[in-house]
Amino acid sequence: MGYTYPAYAIELTPQILQECCDVALKLLHAVGFRVAHEQFLSQIRGMPGIRIDGDRVYFDPDLAGRYLQEFISGECAAAQAKALRPKRAEEWRVVVGGVAMNLIDMETEEIRPATCQDLRDGIKLVNSYGIGGNYPVMPQDLPPIMRAIACFKICYETSQDIRPYDYQQPEQTRYIYEMNRVMGKPFTITLCVPTQMTLDPKDVDVFLSFHADFKKNRDITFATVDHPMGGITKPITIPGCATMTLAESLAVHILFNLFDPEVRTPVYIRGPSPTDMRHACWAFGAPNRHLYSCLNAQLVPRLCGQEPPSWAQDMVLLETASAVMDEQAALEKMAQGLLGALQGARSFYYAGSLCVDDLFSGVQFVMDVEMVKYIRQVIEAFDPHPDIISTEGLYEECREVSLGRDTFLSHENTVKRFRNIVSPSERLIRQKLQSWLSHRTTLKDRARAEALDRIRNFEPYHLPEDRQSELDKIYARAQKELIGR
Repeated sequence: MGYTYPAYAIELTPQILQECCDVALKLLHAVGFRVAHEQFLSQIRGMPGIRIDGDRVYFDPDLAGRYLQEFISGECAAAQAKALRPKRAEEWRVVVGGVAMNLIDMETEEIRPATCQDLRDGIKLVNSYGIGGNYPVMPQDLPPIMRAIACFKICYETSQDIRPYDYQQPEQTRYIYEMNRVMGKPFTITLCVPTQMTLDPKDVDVFLSFHADFKKNRDITFATVDHPMGGITKPITIPGCATMTLAESLAVHILFNLFDPEVRTPVYIRGPSPTDMRHACWAFGAPNRHLYSCLNAQLVPRLCGQEPPSWAQDMVLLETASAVMDEQAALEKMAQGLLGALQGARSFYYAGSLCVDDLFSGVQFVMDVEMVKYIRQVIEAFDPHPDIISTEGLYEECREVSLGRDTFLSHENTVKRFRNIVSPSERLIRQKLQSWLSHRTTLKDRARAEALDRIRNFEPYHLPEDRQSELDKIYARAQKELIGR
């Protein structure tokens, strides 16, 4: 049988990517990049290839062009190496996004600030399914200066696969760095581009305060944060946003590499994700999200002058803009997840997240786990078990039932085959009305009961005593030095 699938009727061309590069280099030369940090600028002032006027750095096209070509060459080599690696069947997995400051209370459905106990409970719930990812919530029941420090401590002492990351204030960084060293994990310094062609000077302060640690311990990495909000923080088009992210990440890379040739911040080229122009925010769950993903996947191959390979999504986001567990959340999450799976994705991020990532819900998390199970069954139905077309014993089965000696429900052919043919679920109940009226429970009811039961009964990971003691000491010192208790 033949099947008709829609094809994308648009693609990026090498000429478009060349124009992106040309405009990025022109911006760096003519507009420059703002770094309002005299101490940092004094260390690179007078270096060949740059000109500093006030707090703005202008880049010679030859210098920026060499760095750009180095980036492109590295991306091409990485793509070639990836193409040579043997293909492996990807396992289906769910990943928690979380990172929310608020949550929906599982008992009352009240939206409220998250607490340290909510973080512990969220980790227990997520880990009880063998799932990892980012921290579910950021505790808000502490002074702001202690929140990220507590988040790192709780994640490290209760889980091996829930990732704490980032910090909110420079004063937190030394304590988080020390916790990471106890755990044998690298510390990441984030360099933020909060507005066009501008670096946050507070992040330069953090970099300078840790530069000696970087040189001595080699356990610090660097990330450039530059949110690609099309039409809001970046141009609304794919090439426009790609041009700005390339220019800005390239500027950060050049500046810090000039400061210290051993410092290498990431360079990238990235188009936007969908945005809502009415409310000037992310449009999580947008129906054309897959188009953005497809076009973004073409950027690097076209940058390398290559034909984009056969494309498949690597990870799909269970996105929704809804702030409640409602029809909109179900519609948007299922649409994103199922279409992504049909395009090849087997990893599903943002389980439990609502209202972009402003909210976390343990009940929604359980429903998202069930949603991915449902999506997997849909996909695997394209390659079903051969029992579904078996004719073995067909006459005998029909004869026995027709003569009243058995029923199809109890016949041995049904008993031995039904597990290979039907798609059962303990959370999705399929029954007639009179049966449902006897209990009147919904999927949300069952998900809530399951979440609460798992939180009560799951035994979390416990950090070895020596590391726990070190984390306790660091946290106690942070309390004393930052809030005086």
